[in-house]
Amino acid sequence: MAASLKVNGAVLATVAVIFLAAVLPSHASTMVDEPAANYKPAAPAPPPPASSYTPPPFVVVHGVIYCKSCKLRGYNSGMDASPLPNATVSLVCYGDEESGYRVLNQTSTAADRNGYFIVMVYDVDMFDRHTCRLYLRSSPTPLCARPSVPSNPKLGLTLVRDRAATAPRGARGVYHARTALMYAPGAGGKCPLY
Repeated sequence: MAASLKVNGAVLATVAVIFLAAVLPSHASTMVDEPAANYKPAAPAPPPPASSYTPPPFVVVHGVIYCKSCKLRGYNSGMDASPLPNATVSLVCYGDEESGYRVLNQTSTAADRNGYFIVMVYDVDMFDRHTCRLYLRSSPTPLCARPSVPSNPKLGLTLVRDRAATAPRGARGVYHARTALMYAPGAGGKCPLY
């Protein structure tokens, strides 16, 4: 009886090995299907923290360009002027001996429908509110293209710090012209139709 158990035990062990080999995949077969060299992690790398980006320093110069004596959309009776969309100004900053007498000349964005324009100055070493001026650059219509403030297009308006404005992140300051910038109709006195 002991001999038959040994034989039956050996048979049972052999049957168990064959059964497990058929049911379970072998380690060698999985290595052929998925080699370690092609393994890629399932989770992507985490993005860098949002606060690590620091924008370059800049200065903001902004304001509104008007058309004097014309009753257009947004007319302001106290100023007797209306915002002039699509007009532009130039910001000109004059360097000194330190900057090698360089000149910074930047054109503003085209004014929006409320006459609002903006100039972003990234050459902050060239910006000094005492040596920078705003000049009328272009009007979108010949019917309101005569410089009114300043009346001489070669005269620029000085800048003041806008303490009421909230400076965006990275801004070294926000400035605007000391007075409003205005065009006016020519000698014929016709106003544009908007």
